[in-house]
Amino acid sequence: MEEGINAFSIKDLENFSGIKAHTIRIWEKRYKILEPDRTDSNIRTYNESELKKILNVAFLNRNGLKISKIARLDEDELTQMVMSVSSSHDDLDQDFHPGKILMSAIRFNEELFKESLHPYIKRKGIEEAYCRYLYPLLEKARILWQTGSLSRAQEQFIRNTIRQIITVEDNLLKPWAGKPKALVAMINTSDNLSDNNFLFYKYVLKKRGFDVIFTGGILPASEVVEIYKIKSFDYLVVNSSAFDFAEKKIGYFNTIGKSLMIKKIILTDYPEVMDKKYQDRMSVTRDPDSFIRFVEGLR
Repeated sequence: MEEGINAFSIKDLENFSGIKAHTIRIWEKRYKILEPDRTDSNIRTYNESELKKILNVAFLNRNGLKISKIARLDEDELTQMVMSVSSSHDDLDQDFHPGKILMSAIRFNEELFKESLHPYIKRKGIEEAYCRYLYPLLEKARILWQTGSLSRAQEQFIRNTIRQIITVEDNLLKPWAGKPKALVAMINTSDNLSDNNFLFYKYVLKKRGFDVIFTGGILPASEVVEIYKIKSFDYLVVNSSAFDFAEKKIGYFNTIGKSLMIKKIILTDYPEVMDKKYQDRMSVTRDPDSFIRFVEGLR
């Protein structure tokens, strides 16, 4: 997500939340979920408060709450419900206290924030620590921002500090002793809220001996072909967490996969909760844990 934007289009809301623009319009009309402003040409515009609200609504809807029930919640009830549902997902060690750790980040104390995370990384290693501690902290920070408990600056500070930790671990990786297993290209077509996961996935692949093309930043899907022209690869990892992966987009990547003879396309952090049938060359991972499990089976 770009920082400092005060006005958002309905397409922005669709991309950030994963809720189709058509559905958002229906929710506006039927349930009065949002009340957008309109330009002189009658185009909807939304402020940051409404962006946060649709993210909260999407979060609850994906966790099993019907939109009719969500629509009856006032602002305070919506916030409390999001916090309650997100807390129910916590599955952390008894000695891990995310609230205490986040306090150092809230005060922008980078050194203390890193020091508070160091024991978990040292004890568990970066992979398990990321899945069990760092990733949940990122999700918690995102929810706290959505519910107004963290400022944009504080949430971004947390993301950036954890990104530094992953980068250090990545730089400490020793070169793979044998022949690389295969070449993997990674492309982020999503917003930067998922950058840390994608950077972590790069580490996971490199640690297991894969040769990785990692450009960083956000690229259009068409860049896959440009990468392949220069260096042909075996697997393609696509960050799809907040991208509009309608059937036509899935079809687009499937077509690329066939034409370039890519062995497998992995859509990471895929937001869809309903199971769908994908083409044989496509696979979906939901979170860091499921990505690691999937990579373990690659050769």
